[in-house]
Amino acid sequence: MIRFAILGPVRAWGQAGELDLGSPQQRALLALLLLREGRPVGTDEMLDALWGDQAPRGARGTVRTYVYRLRAVLAEVAAIESAGGGYRLTVHGGTVDLGEFHRLVRRARRARHQGDRTGAAAGLREALGHWRGRPLSDVRGPFVDEERRRLEDVRLVTLEEWFAAELDLGGRPELAVELAAAVAEQPLREGLREQLMLSLYRAGRQAEALAVYQQGRSILRDELGVDPGPGLRRLHERILTADPALAPSSVPPRSVAVPAQLPPDSPVFTGRQAEIAELTAVLDSGSRSAVAGITGLGGSGKTALAVHVAHAMSDRFPDGLLFADLGGPGAPVAPLEVLGRFLRALGVVDPPRSLDERAALWRTLCAGRRLLVVLDDAADAEQVRPLMPAAAGCAVLLTSWHRMVDLQAHWHRLDMLRPRDALRLLAAIAGPERVLGEREASVRLVAACSHQPLSVHVAAARLAARPLWTIEQILAQLADDLRQPVVMHEDCGIVDRPFRAAQARLDGPHRTAFHLAAVPDCARLSAAAAAALLDLPENQARAVMETLVDAHVVETDSDGYHYHGLVKAFARRQARNDLGAARVQEALHRLLRHYLTRDPAGSGQDVRALVDQIAEPPRMDGDLLTASARRT
Repeated sequence: MIRFAILGPVRAWGQAGELDLGSPQQRALLALLLLREGRPVGTDEMLDALWGDQAPRGARGTVRTYVYRLRAVLAEVAAIESAGGGYRLTVHGGTVDLGEFHRLVRRARRARHQGDRTGAAAGLREALGHWRGRPLSDVRGPFVDEERRRLEDVRLVTLEEWFAAELDLGGRPELAVELAAAVAEQPLREGLREQLMLSLYRAGRQAEALAVYQQGRSILRDELGVDPGPGLRRLHERILTADPALAPSSVPPRSVAVPAQLPPDSPVFTGRQAEIAELTAVLDSGSRSAVAGITGLGGSGKTALAVHVAHAMSDRFPDGLLFADLGGPGAPVAPLEVLGRFLRALGVVDPPRSLDERAALWRTLCAGRRLLVVLDDAADAEQVRPLMPAAAGCAVLLTSWHRMVDLQAHWHRLDMLRPRDALRLLAAIAGPERVLGEREASVRLVAACSHQPLSVHVAAARLAARPLWTIEQILAQLADDLRQPVVMHEDCGIVDRPFRAAQARLDGPHRTAFHLAAVPDCARLSAAAAAALLDLPENQARAVMETLVDAHVVETDSDGYHYHGLVKAFARRQARNDLGAARVQEALHRLLRHYLTRDPAGSGQDVRALVDQIAEPPRMDGDLLTASARRT
């Protein structure tokens, strides 16, 4: 029987018996590959996992040696393949104890949802039987302690879930003994202490149950300087008052509802492989802080990515997938309303009326479950915080226009698609034959769309609506649209909508800067150039531009600040309509003087572009580019 084990010492068995896995560090490398469950592990990640910042000279060669030796030892049971600058392990038809553990837990939870309490308790007990001591107990490396803590937390969550299932059945006579042993091992874990108190009380041992509370109170005060949490205090009060609801016969079964609220996944979802891997790793961590956030400009595909990742991970959250559109900053949905929907989805017929009570009940129902909660278009942390599960095993994926610094989460700023993925998206919507037939024009079309998913969708829809047009004709029409002072077509209004929303979140000075900085025909603006253009001290100009970066309307890199093409076209239209020709010309002259007097080196191209821009006669009424450059 081919088996791998990491829930204890790292071991492996082939058809002929146990395999010799070599030194502790070599076993640690195997453990890392097993923990990634077939996903590639980069060499740099291996170096960091094995040595951290203390990697010795020749460490890469040592990793290659470990891989060579493990390939020889594991030849009959697994393959270690080179992949993406690292390695990937594939098990040949065998089992890994961690995978078996998760499979049994999922099966037990399905049994519980179907009302089979006995099957749920038996399945959880079988799952916990795969643990043979401290996980990864015989390997070392910087990553081991962190992984060990994560796995131990997963075990404790499952242990509490198993004890809860046993208590739902009424509680075996020996259950209190098993709970007492678990509390002795984890004296600060209040959930286990609550379960021990309940078990003792139901066995007619009220005084002992109260003594367990007093002991926990003393430990918490001595060790942490805190009082017991509300759950433990509430149970203590209920025992003191002999609450009849604590009797076994009155304990209701868990809801059998398994919510599946995700919107459909996009049939043409394209690219984002690195982002998917990053978000999946965060959400699959099993930690209490499994919260991932996606920020970015509207139209970049935040919601589509979140929904796609959630669908891809659905089998890892067997207790349900919950989704809420939070309305964004323009029309935020109250967390009280969202919690009401979530609680009803989990079987609560009449949710409490207050926000605090709903949030407390929500956290209670999340305990012992594996739920994935997708919160789309969040306005701020105050809206999101009551919706966060507190239990390990649950995960939250949220999207927002900005990074919430006061919310503990892993944040990813979503940029536009890679050019080849934008081209693939265009082909998926408009048809591969048409796109491949004019490939060079198609490449220019998605570039004109700034590789933004929303804009590519709109361009593809325009292609579909004009089956006799060439892509060159669509490109020419798009170029003409971008030159107009106002939106001329309905689909252009769709493309502009996220830019208008982002603009609406800016105050007056920042909005003016957003418009004005888009006017020069320069690829990029340094902070000093922006200061000249905006007529501000450099430190203030830098702060203004960084605010625009945080609003996702301006991009930044080591060379300065720049716009995506569609955003720049939108901002220029706003400048043309709102700022007036004289003000724009004054700004262009300031920028030109800056390049000529303060930044003569390397600015020739920008100077020529500015001179041409200032000297160009007006093309239409209200055009920015008036002939007032005669003042130069």
